Amino acid sequence: MAVAHFPSVQMTAELPIHDVIEAAIAAGWCEEETLAAIIEVAENLMLVNVNNAELDAL
Repeated sequence: MAVAHFPSVQMTAELPIHDVIEAAIAAGWCEEETLAAIIEVAENLMLVNVNNAELDAL
């Protein structure tokens, strides 16, 4: 990961994530549950990316 670009990527992702949070809250989920779900999804995506990179290296 290019650390120098991380703040820019984070800022780019922030607004769409806020939209997801607002949509989940409007659908009846609380903010804490929504944030926990987003974190879980992000962790799972990272694990998939790592596993795919390891498979590609074989």
